[in-house]
Amino acid sequence: MKKFFTLISMALVAMSINAQTESWYVNNEDGTLKADYVANADASAMSVVKFSTANVEGTHTSGPVAGYNDGALENGKLTPKVDNTWNGIKSQALSKDGSVAPFYYVQGKGNPVNLDKVEFEEIMTDGEPTGNYRAKWDASYYTPDGTAGLPKNGTYITLTPKVAGTFKVGIWANKGNRDVYVAKGSDAKALAFGSDVKISGYVQATNNDVAEDSPLYGYMLYQKEIATKGTEGTDAYVIAAGNRPVWVYLTFSATAGETYYIFNKNTQIGFSGFEFTPGETSGIVNINASTSAKKSVRYNMAGQQVNASYKGLVIENGKKFVQK
Repeated sequence: MKKFFTLISMALVAMSINAQTESWYVNNEDGTLKADYVANADASAMSVVKFSTANVEGTHTSGPVAGYNDGALENGKLTPKVDNTWNGIKSQALSKDGSVAPFYYVQGKGNPVNLDKVEFEEIMTDGEPTGNYRAKWDASYYTPDGTAGLPKNGTYITLTPKVAGTFKVGIWANKGNRDVYVAKGSDAKALAFGSDVKISGYVQATNNDVAEDSPLYGYMLYQKEIATKGTEGTDAYVIAAGNRPVWVYLTFSATAGETYYIFNKNTQIGFSGFEFTPGETSGIVNINASTSAKKSVRYNMAGQQVNASYKGLVIENGKKFVQK
């Protein structure tokens, strides 16, 4: 009987370990960009940053084609503008004293498109052909029904969990009216915002309503749920109704082995990082899992990530306590 209860205890410990939230962010603790972000030495090839936690494999891509030079066609195509570099890390302050951690993010280059579907149309002047051409991108863009396929160029993020669970992915979008997609690799279809994907975070110019002596005065309000622009057509994939930048978290359930692509339709999304909480466990599988979980993340009661200088009630690894 003692051996039986010991085995149960081991299984429960393993389940507790597996349930710990894993995380990976683009920034180091001091706010600098991680050394992983190095451009491919071959300027004509895509740059791919690979990262992982115990149960997740991921990539962040840049380039190589950032556009095309107008001119004469060569072998039916224009000369591409190549750029596979990374922008420097950017940060958005969320409190005066730093008690709410800044939102860090990084962008790559190039739109997330299928280059095989880019068309080249002749430039006309006064109705007359000029012999010069320009790129026509319409057919190369992703569509949420999956019929246009997944991007093969530009900036996008992929996340593949080994087990089922929940993702919380931090992204920045330059304007709230830019389409943002979380698409499945298996069928290229986008998850629906509002039902499949919950959006939380910050929208420019929506500030905290607090006293002037508060460290949050003049800073953006954390919103637990941000609605899309609308519910019909592409509006259902547009974060917030206004033409304003957003710093948000996309939370969605993930299936084991499925790859999720995250990107803007026709611009470069900013990637902050992700958290993953396994939702299924079995026995003592992955008992040594989650080296990333050793570095825990703390949140206040509003769901904002905070650091050691924050005073008050916080949550860490599912446990609530007062940080003094």
